[in-house]
Amino acid sequence: MNEAVPRYRLIFVVALALAITAAFLWMIAGFIAPLILAALFTFFLLPVKDWLSPRLGNRDALAGIVVTLLTLFAIIIPMLGLTGLLVAQAVSVSESVAPWVQQQVADSEGSVSRLLPDWLPGLGVIAPYEAQITSKLGEFAGLVGGYLINSLSRVTQGTLLFFLGLFVMLYAVLYFLRSGPALVEDFLACIPMSRKDKTMLAEQCASVVRATVKGTFIIGIIQGGLAGAAFAAAGLQGAVFWAAVMAILSIVPGVGAALVWVPAVLYLLAVGQTWQGIALAAWCAVVVGTADNVLRPKLVGKDTKMPDLLILLSTLGGLSVFGIVGIVIGPVIASIFISVWGIYRSSFSEALGETE
Repeated sequence: MNEAVPRYRLIFVVALALAITAAFLWMIAGFIAPLILAALFTFFLLPVKDWLSPRLGNRDALAGIVVTLLTLFAIIIPMLGLTGLLVAQAVSVSESVAPWVQQQVADSEGSVSRLLPDWLPGLGVIAPYEAQITSKLGEFAGLVGGYLINSLSRVTQGTLLFFLGLFVMLYAVLYFLRSGPALVEDFLACIPMSRKDKTMLAEQCASVVRATVKGTFIIGIIQGGLAGAAFAAAGLQGAVFWAAVMAILSIVPGVGAALVWVPAVLYLLAVGQTWQGIALAAWCAVVVGTADNVLRPKLVGKDTKMPDLLILLSTLGGLSVFGIVGIVIGPVIASIFISVWGIYRSSFSEALGETE
């Protein structure tokens, strides 16, 4: 009976820890997204702080404040300005594109075959479905614009909740820059794993997070920026809006950004802007299309690359759960998911005497 007491005591402590953790997470649920973003910022800013600290007389606190302020003025504030422009263009696109498409459907002479050049292949196949295709294109443009407007409206409206979340994120970045490594050590100390497995878990998580952010988001931003600049040069409305859409869709390998620029090229050809359409197609196919193949090996390097399917699913899932910030948070959670299951596989392979 006495031998069973420690076991019951352990069960009670674990149950109590899980219960209080669940209550705590429920209490701070509204700030989980800012905290995750702060941790992600800190992950990439910590080397900058470590480089700056010796140059400021080894004053870590001052270095953390400087890095946090640089992050605010060099990254966050410009992003807020870009977000405001994006929302304005999303409103414009959602209010103009969908009615225009509906007018084409209502017009007895307005059809896909009339809008597209006669020499394009496959027009006879889609002819019976012209009205449905045109209507769905209008609905898609309206839905995408409406989603971005709803997701980003808190930023442009300056709500108290948004600024509170921004304050929490910046404060957390400052705190994590100072105490982040110690917090990670304390967290790993609570995990009932060997020191080898803990080190492997930390290294794999860091590697996959680096690969995910650099190999997906940076490339997405570059592809969206290049394509958006081409849209603006071609005189297309809402270039920033469509650049953001293409940056998000770039997570779909091979065809992501093409889901936007191919219809844009067809539109330019249909309205008689032939040279603009040809130039846009050449630029997007050659420059934007090959950016991933050229940049990904250099950005990712030896870091562990997350499967494209998992990136797609985690991004869409993150958007549905966390809103617009889920574009970042979703793949980060998925990267940790991969790392944990990698440790699980390795541990059980060793336990069963199997070799990798």
